Amino acid sequence: MNAGTRWKLAVPLISLSLLMTVPAVYGTWVFWSDFGNMYRALSVVICLVLLGQLGLAVSIGVRPTRHVPWFRIGLMAAAFLMACGVAAVRRSV
Repeated sequence: MNAGTRWKLAVPLISLSLLMTVPAVYGTWVFWSDFGNMYRALSVVICLVLLGQLGLAVSIGVRPTRHVPWFRIGLMAAAFLMACGVAAVRRSV
């Protein structure tokens, strides 16, 4: 897989990751003092998971490979589901 193809795959994934990561980090920073410690901790976990997802998306474009990086794409999907699960738990706190 050449560099152009890797980046054609990575750019939409990076965009989707940024679309989730930026509001999560900004919201955690802005509303930090409005909530309790458990809500804050869960918000930090969500931010870390989404930052990891963003790192995986960037690694798809950066790291050379011969095949489609299905494992990293799967890890991105798992990170998204984990962030959604933690957000659901955070909502009930």
